[in-house]
Amino acid sequence: MLPLISVVVPVYNVEKYLTQCVESLVAQSYKNIEILLIDDGSRDGSGMLCDQFAKKYSNVAAYHKNNTGLGLTRNYGLERIKGDYVTFVDSDDYLAPDAVQQLVDGLKHGENDTVIGGFTKITDKGEKIYVESYPKEDFNDEECYSKVFCKMLGSSPKEHDSIKASVWNVLYSTSLIKRNHISFVSERQYISEDIVWDSDYFKYSTNTEIIDSTSYYYRSNPTSLSKTYRPDRFEKCVVFFEYMTNKMVYTKICDEARLRLTKNLFINVRSCFALEKGRSFHEIKQSIRKICSNLVLQEAIKAYPVSQLGISQKVFIHMVKNKCVTILAVLSKYGLLE
Repeated sequence: MLPLISVVVPVYNVEKYLTQCVESLVAQSYKNIEILLIDDGSRDGSGMLCDQFAKKYSNVAAYHKNNTGLGLTRNYGLERIKGDYVTFVDSDDYLAPDAVQQLVDGLKHGENDTVIGGFTKITDKGEKIYVESYPKEDFNDEECYSKVFCKMLGSSPKEHDSIKASVWNVLYSTSLIKRNHISFVSERQYISEDIVWDSDYFKYSTNTEIIDSTSYYYRSNPTSLSKTYRPDRFEKCVVFFEYMTNKMVYTKICDEARLRLTKNLFINVRSCFALEKGRSFHEIKQSIRKICSNLVLQEAIKAYPVSQLGISQKVFIHMVKNKCVTILAVLSKYGLLE
């Protein structure tokens, strides 16, 4: 018997994209799916669209709730799913018709409890930016945590070998989730709620398959939280870094996890600088000086094998370490850190 696949779609002010998203789900070649649209207190027409889709399609259900953010909205959906496996779709993204089928094929008739695919990144208008594809691999028992999840924390010092820590285009075992009481934290508390979820989930996965699918279309939305300036972004990145490094302390991957989390922190610092671009030069300098003076960041740099990084990364970290504020501010202002 074909497994029932639950698709949880948190919805918040995405009237512009929602129809394409839902229509792509309804058009999946794999038909044994249920689609849960969770309206997280939208203030545009998204909630009304959810109701229209639920009336139009028998396998679509619409729910409405007060706004709590992405992570807790996914939890709301998890409490209501009926499927054997669950996947998550962001409501400004969409899927190729074979996306769910490829994930289901990766289950190998129940041999695997988790399946991970890649993605195609597109612009707001749907133009392809790049494709992230992973080679097909099987992982068993401890490997699911030490070789799969560990790479979700970031890349190693010498190479780009990370796996994107997102919960879309991934198929998760519902029984594993419920048996171990796994749930999302709020992204308002920890900025990368997907990584926290995966850190809890992959402790229990015993058979994970990575497939070479890129049938998930991930939209680079210019209004998303990751693309817009927020004065508290860096502080949230530091809180997350400390939370995850502490969480990894008593695991077998402790040392490697810290290296990967540190490299990811460096990437986040660069992103914070890049998002300063639209502010005045004086404001940029003030913000960059504050970030460069952060003790957690400076200690992370001291403990990291910076010499193993590529030349551009090495130069950037050198400037942060030595608080080359004016140079960094100029690079930020002219968009050279993007």
